[in-house]
Amino acid sequence: MSGPRQVGKTYLAKEIAGKINGKYYNWDTSEDRQRILAQSFLNDGMVVLDELHKYARWKNFIKGVFDKHHDSLKAIVTGSARLDVYRKGGDSLLGRYYHFHLHPLTMGELTNPKGMNAADKALSPDGASGDAALFEQLMKFGGFPEPFYAGTEEEHNRWSLQRRELLIREDIRDLTNINLLTLVEHMMLLLPERIGSILSVNGLKEDLQVAHNTVQSWLNTFERLFIIFSLRPFTQKVHRSINKERKIYLWDWSQVTSEGARFENFVASHLWKAVNLWRDLGMGDFELMFIRDRDRREVDFCITKGNKPWLLVEAKLSETRVSETLDYFAGRFKTPAIQVVGARGVNTQTGTVRVISADSWLTLLP
Repeated sequence: MSGPRQVGKTYLAKEIAGKINGKYYNWDTSEDRQRILAQSFLNDGMVVLDELHKYARWKNFIKGVFDKHHDSLKAIVTGSARLDVYRKGGDSLLGRYYHFHLHPLTMGELTNPKGMNAADKALSPDGASGDAALFEQLMKFGGFPEPFYAGTEEEHNRWSLQRRELLIREDIRDLTNINLLTLVEHMMLLLPERIGSILSVNGLKEDLQVAHNTVQSWLNTFERLFIIFSLRPFTQKVHRSINKERKIYLWDWSQVTSEGARFENFVASHLWKAVNLWRDLGMGDFELMFIRDRDRREVDFCITKGNKPWLLVEAKLSETRVSETLDYFAGRFKTPAIQVVGARGVNTQTGTVRVISADSWLTLLP
């Protein structure tokens, strides 16, 4: 189980272990680390091995334990960085595990905490009910549990600063060979201004005065550490498509200052969570992309299923008129299209496009 720092992995893992009499071990504590290395947990039945990715040989370790004791031992392995962040991984774990992603809180999870709609529900949002207050709180404070439930600007500011320092001073320092931490932090502060636009690596290179490959390497590290996620363009059967550029979004959308860009990041995060969860649960080969051609026609999001367009989504903070580009691509692909808007109480169908309020439609997603 992987996900961003402070998203609630440890809490969830302990809850699961507590309900089935499992034992919890944390690699960050010396006592638990000794027990893990000594494999003294083998008779516990079910164990949580938290932050195990910090052990450079964790893959070989888990593979050996699993191959010998899989009949009697079940384990949840968690990490605040991607569990493949180390290259010293040894043999593959293919066929020995299921990988689940833990995301920040979303509209759907908070309004329907004990259930989950089928994926197809997003295609037919009739009868969706909104929650304006919840929408505003999530938009303002983000979906990480601590600042969301605190619900104050002071706690949000304190948490944001502390998290950035931990990411820079601990995760990036400990898990990579990057030494220019001041410049890395500078890049982290520049990224919120790039949300919603095609990412220019050259622009970041000029701002930071470092090599192009260095910026690209740092961006890849940010993805592995769940600071950002990136979307590539859907190019199949798109005339004059752009196929090399990508867009980035923050896992913590509350750090985006522009209201329009934050709204787009908010919608992107909900879609990213839905796509990841549907894949994790084996519901289909879903992927989140965007569409952009050389004529500057762009749709914010394209969910594909089996590498074919399944749903087009456009995020508009205040515009309720149907996007001509969205309507064009919906007709071209003969694909359902949703225009998600920040305005309240909107739910209309115009041709192939459904225009609907974000506080309603997003509750249909996981």
